[in-house]
Amino acid sequence: MAHTGKKHPPTPSPAIITPKMMLVPANEFSFAQLTDAYNRTRVDYIVPMPMNERKMRDYVHNYDIDLAQSVVAVEGDEILGLAMLGVREHATWVTRLGVLPNGRKRGLGWKMMQVLIENSRALGVPEMQLDVIKNNTPAEQLFLKCGFRHKGEVLVVRRPPKPVNIVTTGTYIEAVSYRDSLALLKTRADHVSWLTDARSMENAGNLAGLVADLPRGRGKGWLVYQNTVFQLGRLVFTIESGDPVAVATALLENLHWRHPAQDTVVENVHPAAAHWQAMQAMGYILSFERLEMVKPMG
Repeated sequence: MAHTGKKHPPTPSPAIITPKMMLVPANEFSFAQLTDAYNRTRVDYIVPMPMNERKMRDYVHNYDIDLAQSVVAVEGDEILGLAMLGVREHATWVTRLGVLPNGRKRGLGWKMMQVLIENSRALGVPEMQLDVIKNNTPAEQLFLKCGFRHKGEVLVVRRPPKPVNIVTTGTYIEAVSYRDSLALLKTRADHVSWLTDARSMENAGNLAGLVADLPRGRGKGWLVYQNTVFQLGRLVFTIESGDPVAVATALLENLHWRHPAQDTVVENVHPAAAHWQAMQAMGYILSFERLEMVKPMG
């Protein structure tokens, strides 16, 4: 979670909004308190995303959430809202922003965002990033008001467990090690979201990779993914040459031939990416869409 390469600013002091209401750094709260507050912000959310304490700890670790730079809104002993900030050298990332039902209509979303913006400015990063679920209009409008702009739309997709009966013959697929998978991630030149950044992938662990070489020079490429007991995820493709759909199809066939019993969830797939066409043919379905937004800090 350390912000390397730059001097880390001191932990922000609590900000007083009213005599009873304060914005407090999130590291002053336990993971149990943060998890409970987060879940209560999502009771009527457009896409339910409940967490337990273990998942919250993993989330903070995987995405370099700096709790000292994150914020919790409190009134007396009651938590009214929270907003978290991922911190890396190239950017900060706003996530888990939410206000509990009894704290709404009081401008807390705006106030918490101002704290994250000021903390990001103090860190000296060139930009802030965030994702917001498409059609969550109040949140989108808040972020636009805070100076964010649209960057693009991405998809969250899923493939239920089922075997692959046909695998393209003549294709050479090599399974590569965890270390080699990390090395592949660091060579990618495609658009990288915070969720599939090489740092996030390494933090999350359980990585595996496949390298494809299609016959008759039809193409080469690779796939790195996370393999856990019940689920595959974090699929990252790079097509190095040839027919991108054919290469992605060969990689997906081999992936699901190896792991027929696991559910697969992939976040922030770009709809224009060639591998999305291959994923649809392999039975992936759309769960929901997100908007990527950025705020230059210069």
